[in-house]
Amino acid sequence: MSEKPLLLSPAKSGILLMSYTRETRVRFALACVGVAVVVVGLADVTTRLAHATLGDSAAVTAFGPAISIIDPSVLGTVATSSVLVPARLRIPAISVDAPVEHVGQKADGTMGTPTGFSNVAWYGLGSKPGAAGHAVFAGHVDNALTTAGVFQHLSKLKKGDYITVADQNGKTLVYRVATSQSYATNAAPVEQIFAKTGPSQLVLITCAGEWVTSEHQFDQRLVVVAEPAY
Repeated sequence: MSEKPLLLSPAKSGILLMSYTRETRVRFALACVGVAVVVVGLADVTTRLAHATLGDSAAVTAFGPAISIIDPSVLGTVATSSVLVPARLRIPAISVDAPVEHVGQKADGTMGTPTGFSNVAWYGLGSKPGAAGHAVFAGHVDNALTTAGVFQHLSKLKKGDYITVADQNGKTLVYRVATSQSYATNAAPVEQIFAKTGPSQLVLITCAGEWVTSEHQFDQRLVVVAEPAY
């Protein structure tokens, strides 16, 4: 992130000698394997969906009733209409599970940046997740050299991917990606991005484009907007 982020091969044929009984056993065994594959496949799908919703608690839900995935009200700590102060941000699709720092404005009036490349910064002077307006999070993409940032793969997010934000007590809000767009650094719609009114949304910001050595910053900003999943 710059110092001026936005305000932020088939088997050969042959003769098979096998008794009927042995053949029957083999077929039965193969059928069992097939059933196991289906069950494991379903469990994997369930687990992925559960991770998107519960993060580290997903294993508890993976083999549970389907309703626990369909109806968030049975998930206990997942909030559907609460406002929270963010402590952790998870984006399963790009393997992000990061602590959240609370930042304000720097001396020049721009949004503060996270102190580490593996952390995410939340603009504490703006909206909280769950409240009206945009809860804005910023993260580094890299250091223009070899150090990867927490949002290095933010551009790979697709519409519908899940993002969860949790407070220090584990209460979680779930969002889904709605849009992803890049802007020239000095042409991003700042007022819209940092809106304090309107529907509750998450806005994730990181650097994009090319590194401009003379300006010590990237020439674009990537802005991902997510809406409540429930």
